[in-house]
Amino acid sequence: MSSIAQLEETLGEAVTTGKIGTVVSVRALLNLPDEQADLETAASVVLGLAGRMIGSDAGRLVTRGQESGRQLNLLMRLDAGGILSVSVTRGSSSQVELVLVVVGNHGVIRLEGAELAEEMGLSGESFGDPDDSWLELISRSVSAETN
Repeated sequence: MSSIAQLEETLGEAVTTGKIGTVVSVRALLNLPDEQADLETAASVVLGLAGRMIGSDAGRLVTRGQESGRQLNLLMRLDAGGILSVSVTRGSSSQVELVLVVVGNHGVIRLEGAELAEEMGLSGESFGDPDDSWLELISRSVSAETN
């Protein structure tokens, strides 16, 4: 099982307990140590995970990149009413760091830090295999932003 699949399984188990209720928002911050990491690919992996948790991928995506090219911010307002918010940076930390907040209508799940990434076996390579449908959407949004 890949480290992303393990993370998804862990979160899925937490959500299915029903303690947080229906997932209405997912917020993720991913810091990758590699200066050359592909931000769009990494963002597609995180958005794919978030979309599966909230149970939707239809909506409006807005992206904003930083002039230095070291950060990409994405905000997706889902047609079903939920919100996905993802920020991905590269070269700003010495190891993979992940902060993930899943908000339900009855509670919150919060996972964070380099310790989490290490414990889950997450590395920069974990975010290098794109979720193709999300990657296409992100690439179109980034292109529209720069034009």
